Amino acid sequence: MSAKEVQAKDNAAWASALIPLPPDQLLVYLSGVERLFRLNPHLEIAEWQELADSRCFRFNARNETNGFHGELSFHAETVREGSGYTLVYEHGLKRSTEFRIDAASGGSLLTITEDYHPVQDATDDRLKEVDRSLIPWAAAIRRHLCGLARFGHLPGYRWWTERFMPGMFPRQRRIVRMIVWVSVLEFLVFLFVALIFWLETR
Repeated sequence: MSAKEVQAKDNAAWASALIPLPPDQLLVYLSGVERLFRLNPHLEIAEWQELADSRCFRFNARNETNGFHGELSFHAETVREGSGYTLVYEHGLKRSTEFRIDAASGGSLLTITEDYHPVQDATDDRLKEVDRSLIPWAAAIRRHLCGLARFGHLPGYRWWTERFMPGMFPRQRRIVRMIVWVSVLEFLVFLFVALIFWLETR
């Protein structure tokens, strides 16, 4: 199941993705709040702070999808024990982000719901804060966890995907991926040419 988003009438939007992990394992992974936000392919995080009680966070970032650039603060609250949590924002148009886990065939259904304060005026500048990266974010989380399930045993894979790549801005990650794929294609072309040369010289 690919991630999909539904706009609701009550100032909320959500995206769902089927994750190939049992609910308890997915919940453990979701406990890494910074890691989740850094998986967002459109969020440039310049600074991240986890406050003393480990349930309050502050970060400075720019969202590529809406151009919003600023500091956000939030704290985590448990939704239902063992099924997810909600991040409650201290200011701004976005009121909360909820991560909910439900058991599903083949793993778990992860639903990310973002709730906004109501805005009556369609020209209100705060509407620029509406996050349009929800679908790509849910898809990126799913893609990341699927990759870990398939290739996590390979040497260096976890370091590359969990530490090296998330430490860069999204545009930098896209450039690195492009360089890697170009290098792989060049190597394959080299092998093909070498094979032809070897066949001709036999």
